[in-house]
Amino acid sequence: MKGMKSLIWMIWMGLLAGGCEGFLSPEPQGKLTEEVFFSEEEGALMGINAIYSRLREWDQTGFPWFVICELPSDNSNTGSELADGSVARLNTVNDFTYNAGVDELNNWWTGNYNAIANCNAALESLEGLGNEELKVRCMAQARFFRGFFYFNLVRAFGGVPLMTEVPQPGQYNKPRATEARVYEEIIKDLTYASMNLPTRTQWGEKEWGRVTRSTAQGLLAKVYLFRQEYQKAFNYADSVIVRGEYALHPHYRDLFNPRSLYSREVMLADQFLWQDNRDSESQFVMWQGVRGYWGWGYFSPTESLVNSYEKGDPRLAATVFFSGDTVEGAGAIHFATGLAPRANRKVIWPVSYWNANSFTKTNAHLYFLRYADVLLIYAEAANELGRTAEALDKLELVRDRARKSVAEGEDYSDILPEITETNKEKLREIIWHERRIELALEGHRFFDLLRADQVVPGYALRELKADNPDTHFSAVRNRVFLLPQTQIDISQGVLKQNP
Repeated sequence: MKGMKSLIWMIWMGLLAGGCEGFLSPEPQGKLTEEVFFSEEEGALMGINAIYSRLREWDQTGFPWFVICELPSDNSNTGSELADGSVARLNTVNDFTYNAGVDELNNWWTGNYNAIANCNAALESLEGLGNEELKVRCMAQARFFRGFFYFNLVRAFGGVPLMTEVPQPGQYNKPRATEARVYEEIIKDLTYASMNLPTRTQWGEKEWGRVTRSTAQGLLAKVYLFRQEYQKAFNYADSVIVRGEYALHPHYRDLFNPRSLYSREVMLADQFLWQDNRDSESQFVMWQGVRGYWGWGYFSPTESLVNSYEKGDPRLAATVFFSGDTVEGAGAIHFATGLAPRANRKVIWPVSYWNANSFTKTNAHLYFLRYADVLLIYAEAANELGRTAEALDKLELVRDRARKSVAEGEDYSDILPEITETNKEKLREIIWHERRIELALEGHRFFDLLRADQVVPGYALRELKADNPDTHFSAVRNRVFLLPQTQIDISQGVLKQNP
């Protein structure tokens, strides 16, 4: 958010030092220090801001995010070049032959549990805060993020250990809760947040970037969509829409402009903002790009994704960078022989947008939740409830913004025709396809495939085979990832592996 203090994350990381093994650390995480730290209101704010800083770290927006959220889908291939030592390992995830020793599984696990530890420490320490209004506002943010990080974990691994307080000695090796129980806790946290967070207007411009009441309701809508509780998904998405604080950005390509972070469409983002006094690099940006020019060239858009766009859809050119395309300030870019000739254009901007003349320091953001996602959740839930006209209305809003995102002066009258399909089953798959296109390369597709397969068995395999006929994907075996073997070993067998 604007004005976030650059040293916050260092202070909080000091408080939670030794957390690299997640909740399995053998020592309590500095309870007394945290109580003293939170004795002042400024300390409470710094502790909450430290949770936001987690969104920019390696295990939330770097390799682990790509490997869990994007790479297994039909939207991305590994990219890079075979000589790179990570490619062989990542290829096993791409074709579903990986094992429980893949580093990124453990990174995703520990990263989310370390973030949950932040939330729990903040919540426990905030109990003693005298300013009740500030206390509730801070608790609502901490509980929102605890729900968010558990949503990351439950979609990836199914049932996981529930840690909702700072553990005491001997409380670390907890067995897995059921998937239903984890979702129950997520819903409790997000419901509290939705009732107690300020609106975007109440936060005010200086605090844009903080989670809001609509952010919590939007994420709740998504959680209920994954649970196939369509009426609740519809209700929460509708609440966001009716409140009217968020809206579609006028132009699709410009939505991803590094200067559009505080657009009214953005509901939750990593918020990487380069600062010369820290000289940091964006974990989301640096692993992408075009190998041999800038970035590492991983996670290349697939040919299947390219072929999925309707003719003339301007979102293709806004999403996929092709060999021979031009970057202002760098000229035409040609991929080396042997590299997949595509990259994610959403992170590729003119050289004038780069900080310190470095592509990896570009403020190109990863959006975890945006308004178009909420509109499509509404459309899907409405269709499942038989409210076809309302589903088509919200679908059209998304497509209309897309068709009008053509280059200035171009005619858009013949592209992306309005959808008029009223058959529930056909419209369902049209909406799923729209999600693929609208949210491409933003980490939604693989989990969307998995949940869609619970509604239409065989859907995920059909879509993945269209990208790779030799995929080893199994809807039974790959509904969740294997638990990281490192965590099973540390727990001395308390954690049980997914079948």
